[in-house]
Amino acid sequence: MEPSQSPVLSKYDFGRLRNMWEPLVLEVVAGLIQRWEMCDCQDCVFDVTALALNQLPSKYWVLDKYDVLTTPDSFLNDANNKRLAEESVLRALRLVEKNPHH
Repeated sequence: MEPSQSPVLSKYDFGRLRNMWEPLVLEVVAGLIQRWEMCDCQDCVFDVTALALNQLPSKYWVLDKYDVLTTPDSFLNDANNKRLAEESVLRALRLVEKNPHH
């Protein structure tokens, strides 16, 4: 059983909890696949994505909770965050290319 399916936690909407790096990483991965710069099999895509996300600092957001202070878009549109996501994906891709699981 997943922790979020525990009866004690069932009253909470964990769907509102987001890893803010995920859309940035997936955008880079999608671009690489579209340009035929990486293998598009599920194993490679998941391995590159997981490795890239694990290399980045944790950044989670509770949707609609703190939007008055700053918005998720401010994180997602930040050029430095986009650069960090791209660098992380490219490092992960090099590792996966050396040892693919497909």
